[in-house]
Amino acid sequence: MKDKVKGLIVGLTIGSVLSGTVAFAAGTQIEVAFRNLTYMFDGVEKTPTDSKGFIYEGTTYVPLRFMSDSLGKKVAWDDETSTIWIGNNPNQMVATYKGGTVTRADFDAFFNLKALFNSNHAASKDNVEYQTGILKELVTNRVLYSRASEADIAAAKESAALQVAAWKQQMGEAKFVADLKNVNTSESAIQYFLVGSLTASNYVKSSITDTQLKAQYDAALKADKDAYTIASVRHILIGLSDEEGKALRTKEEALTIAKDVASKLKNGGDFTALAKQYSEDPGSKDAGGLYADAAVSQWVEGFKVAAINQTVGVIGDPVETEFGYHIIKVESRSVKSFDAVKDSLRGGLEQAQYQQFAEKELPGLIEKIDLGQ
Repeated sequence: MKDKVKGLIVGLTIGSVLSGTVAFAAGTQIEVAFRNLTYMFDGVEKTPTDSKGFIYEGTTYVPLRFMSDSLGKKVAWDDETSTIWIGNNPNQMVATYKGGTVTRADFDAFFNLKALFNSNHAASKDNVEYQTGILKELVTNRVLYSRASEADIAAAKESAALQVAAWKQQMGEAKFVADLKNVNTSESAIQYFLVGSLTASNYVKSSITDTQLKAQYDAALKADKDAYTIASVRHILIGLSDEEGKALRTKEEALTIAKDVASKLKNGGDFTALAKQYSEDPGSKDAGGLYADAAVSQWVEGFKVAAINQTVGVIGDPVETEFGYHIIKVESRSVKSFDAVKDSLRGGLEQAQYQQFAEKELPGLIEKIDLGQ
């Protein structure tokens, strides 16, 4: 038999099993027959490039790495435990950072949970850059958790429990359980996920001082004196086009109507009644044309200037914007105090500090990332 090879050693090292190369170790000598085998995977032929299969006592042996690669599965050898891992190894270290490590099991659990909070998660699951971002988020949560106070952690646990309870109540027990099963997770895993994330957020919140917030408030006012100006304004819009963009009238016609309405108001006409009759602003006409305590910065330029400069309580002349002509009455105007905007400022500063950590500090803490792609 010309393709029979005598004296092959059964005790082949794992290197030969994985790669198909010949290697010898202590063992029993046997006779095997190498065969030119054909391998079909779902109707597609694939051929090993550096090894052959052989037959021993009626069983056909083929290179493990070839089979795993052909089936789209990773294969790895753990010399410490003499274990062959096909597919993911839950004990594989996918990240090492100063102060800790992340195993494949840790990452997979965290990654699966993200599907509950991100509708685009499934479409990005095979994207290496996306996976790396999720892994860095996990490391960030762990690092910030380690720095947090007991109060921050306790508050996070309480908030996490409330969120899960609200979620179950809103969706119903059956839907809640089905969603968890769909992403291969559990209620305790969600609690763990939320506590880690919320503790990281609480730590960042706790690190922000009122001095920092006041400095941000003052800087915003210095850059724009009306950054925190609010006003209650009534207006009637004589528009140039309808909601679908169809022309209603010319600018000249709109101005003529606006002047007539302004005259009626100045002569004692009821603003609420005239707004319902004439205004073409669907957002305010049924409220008597009123926008109450609104930030002037949100309005288009002409309207904003009038809201800032027009005398309070006086019906002004028609003001032109890209929407048409507005008859405006400013009912009140003030500047929000620091205390009134402190919480909103905190939110922006939290995001800035979190981003600064991710961009400046985190790269120096991560020693290795290996997702095994």
